[in-house]
Amino acid sequence: ERFCTSQLYLSRSTQQLVEVRNGYSCVPVALSEGLDIRLNTAARAIRYGANGVEVWAAPSRSPHTAHTVYKADAVLVTLPLGVLKASAPPSAVAFNPPLPDWKAQAIQRLGFGNLNKVVLCFERIFWDPTANLFGHVGSTTASRGELFLFWNLYKAPVLLALVAGEAACVMENVSDDVIVGRCIAVLKGIFGNQVVPQPRESVVSRWRADPWARGSYSFVAVGSSGSDYDLLAAPVTPPPPPNQPPGAPPPQPRLFFAGEHTIRNYPATVHGAFLSGLREGGRIADQLCGSPYAPPSNPIPVPPPTGIPTTTATSGSTT
Repeated sequence: ERFCTSQLYLSRSTQQLVEVRNGYSCVPVALSEGLDIRLNTAARAIRYGANGVEVWAAPSRSPHTAHTVYKADAVLVTLPLGVLKASAPPSAVAFNPPLPDWKAQAIQRLGFGNLNKVVLCFERIFWDPTANLFGHVGSTTASRGELFLFWNLYKAPVLLALVAGEAACVMENVSDDVIVGRCIAVLKGIFGNQVVPQPRESVVSRWRADPWARGSYSFVAVGSSGSDYDLLAAPVTPPPPPNQPPGAPPPQPRLFFAGEHTIRNYPATVHGAFLSGLREGGRIADQLCGSPYAPPSNPIPVPPPTGIPTTTATSGSTT
């Protein structure tokens, strides 16, 4: 089924959130229609030069099998920031030549947080069905991010609990039964022992432990700034070949980047990631096809060390 704007609607929550009917999963399914999608395939290395790029990939479940090489004029890197930060397998993707210092340093400076979710499905609603959410305050500083918010998202007997910060990292090391038990204990503390039943189903996320994510959302860490989003969005140009004749035009950018961690105005959002993809699609078309790409009206200056284009960069990310 095709995705269209009729599948979007404004919820009646306090934040006027835009939600997607039938869930976010229908968006990538619709957008990928007609594309050659390789599932269970992990990018292991990206080699780029003046003549194009090569992406070396292997089955994600059999990393030691022979690699498949995909060749292209350019590559759009949409790897999550946590994966870009990773330096060890299976998350690490090797760039050859290595990413320039300005890009690598921005990747390390920008923060990547951890927000986990616990979905609890009950037989009946025992909370106020008109309330969109309710909160819980932990008794210690270390537990302040533990189950701090419960969302009543679907007007059904389903609660979505949020776990952030140190508590989110701790919960990734315990079983689902322990986590669900803690949720029930918190809910009984709010509504009473006789009111809260056991859930019939539950789902627990562990984003930090996921090798294909290594976290949830970007944030401006201490020592970072909004400008780092622009650096992460900037395309990378390969160094000129050693035998390039004098006066020859410089190489074209070959690495382009999109994702929520590349768009300073809308970081940590689905629409930010979506908009960054549109931005980079226009940029790539401009570079490789000559289509007019309109830069933002108030671009942020980007330092021009070796490998970065002289034109001003905007936010974005890719894989």
